[in-house]
Amino acid sequence: MSSMFEKDLTDVKKFIATGGGASEWFAKAYASWYWETEFWKVNLNGYQSLDSSNKKLFMRMINLRMLPGWTDHALHEVALFAVKEWDLLPHEVK
Repeated sequence: MSSMFEKDLTDVKKFIATGGGASEWFAKAYASWYWETEFWKVNLNGYQSLDSSNKKLFMRMINLRMLPGWTDHALHEVALFAVKEWDLLPHEVK
């Protein structure tokens, strides 16, 4: 993995773990982006509630697959973390 990919992915994971409404929105956005599904639809208006540094982080997130050395395994691990951290599965699925 490239150091840029690792840094950006680590920053995404840290923000998801931070707590608060923006982190929860970001976790859902990451899950939706990773799995390319409508299951975790997010209202993109939530992007407006991010501060400028987290707006930049969002842009870094959606470009992770373009970075040299990215791996699906690493992206998947963060997606699973986001789902677990924010309890994003409906209770009937658990």
